[in-house]
Amino acid sequence: MEAILNYTLKVGISMLALYLFYYALLRLSNNFKFNRLYLLLAPSVALLLPLLTRPTILARQAFLGENLLAIQLGQVTVGAGQPTIPWALTLPMALTGLYFAGVAFVLVKLITQLWRLHQTKNQATLTSEIAHAKVYLMPDSYPTFAFGKYVFLSTEQSKLNAAEQQQVLAHELAHVKYGHTKDVLLYELYTAILWFHPAVWLLRQELRNVHEYQADAEVVQEHQVQTYTSLLSREALFNMGLPVGSYFTKPQVLLRLRMLQQKGQQAGWLRPLLALPLLACLAFVMARQQASADPVSETPEKYEKPYTYVENMPRFEGGESEMLKFLGQNTRYPEQAKKRQIEGLVVVSFVVRKDGSLDEISIVKPLEESLDAEALRVVALMEGKWQPGSQDGRNVPVRYTLPMRFSIR
Repeated sequence: MEAILNYTLKVGISMLALYLFYYALLRLSNNFKFNRLYLLLAPSVALLLPLLTRPTILARQAFLGENLLAIQLGQVTVGAGQPTIPWALTLPMALTGLYFAGVAFVLVKLITQLWRLHQTKNQATLTSEIAHAKVYLMPDSYPTFAFGKYVFLSTEQSKLNAAEQQQVLAHELAHVKYGHTKDVLLYELYTAILWFHPAVWLLRQELRNVHEYQADAEVVQEHQVQTYTSLLSREALFNMGLPVGSYFTKPQVLLRLRMLQQKGQQAGWLRPLLALPLLACLAFVMARQQASADPVSETPEKYEKPYTYVENMPRFEGGESEMLKFLGQNTRYPEQAKKRQIEGLVVVSFVVRKDGSLDEISIVKPLEESLDAEALRVVALMEGKWQPGSQDGRNVPVRYTLPMRFSIR
C-alpha cells in the first residue's frame, strides 16, 4: 500500500509540474503541433517517470544505522481482549473501491455520450461526402460538431449565409483532417485512469483549445480573418451538446480570437525546448533510487549486510495486509502487562534472508519485558511465510522494522 501511495503521489506531482509548465510557457504559443504533442504525452510521461530507476552512491548502511534505514511495515494493534485487525486493513480496500468507482463513472459517462452520438447519427440525414468526411444534417438543435470522420451540421446553419456556412464547414473538416477525435478519446482514457487528479482535467481542456486553434488556422488559410472572427464571436453564444465532439462554438472564444491575431507569425521553438530540462529534472526527482548495500563478497564466509531497499522487496504470503492480519490474530496480550495496565509501542527489527527465512529478530524500541517477549514470539511465527527479495536478478537479505502497538480496551 505504501508503494502504491508513493507512486500515486509522484504521478500527481509530475502531472502538476507538466501542467504548470504548459500554462506558464506554452499556452499562448502558436506552435500548435508541439503543444498538441506535449499535451498528448504529458499524462503518459507522468505515469512512467516514477517507474524509472536511477543508481545511488554506494554507502555503508552501518554509517547511518541499519535500523533507521530499514523499511517500516504497517503498524499492527493488539488489544487486551480479542485480537484486533488494524484499521489499515480496511483502508486499502476502501481506497481501491473508491478508485475503481471513479474509473467506472468516467467510462460509463463516455459510453453514454458515444451512445447518444450513435443515436444522433441514425437520426441525421447524410447530405454530402467531402474528401475524407461525411456530412450530416441533424434534426435537433445541437450545435455543429465533428466526430471521427463525420461532420454534423446544426439546423441553425440555415441562419448563416453561404460564405459563413463554408467557414463553419471548413472548421469542422479541419478537425476530421487532423484526427482530433483520437486525441479526445485518448484523453477520456487518461481521465478515467487519473480522474482523481485535477491536472488531467485541465490538460484535457488545454488540448481541446489547441484543437480549436488548429482548426481556426486551417480556416483562415482560405477565408479572410476579419470575416471569420466576426462569425466566431457571434456564434460563440451557442450552447454545447455532446462533450466528446469537436465543436465550432466553444467557450474559449476569446483565446481563439487572440490566436487568430497571430496569423502569419512564425512559431518559436525557444519555449518548447525548455521542456527538455523540465523532463530531465522530473526524471531525476521522480525516478526510483536503486538502493545498494555494500558490495557482496564472493567469499561465502564473509557476512553480507542486509539491504534496506531492493528492486523486488520480500513479500509475505498474501501481501502486507495478510501479514498484519496474521499478527493481529496470533498476538496475545500478556497477563502480566494487562494487570499492570501497561500499553504502548514495541518496534521489532528483523531480516528476511536470501532463502526467505527470518533472522536477527530483535527489539528496536522496548516497552516492557513481557510485551517485548510477545512481540519477538509472534514475529518468529512468520518463519517460512516470506518470499525473499531480489536485486539485479539475485536474492538478497532485506531488513524490516515492524511497529506493534499494545492497547488495553
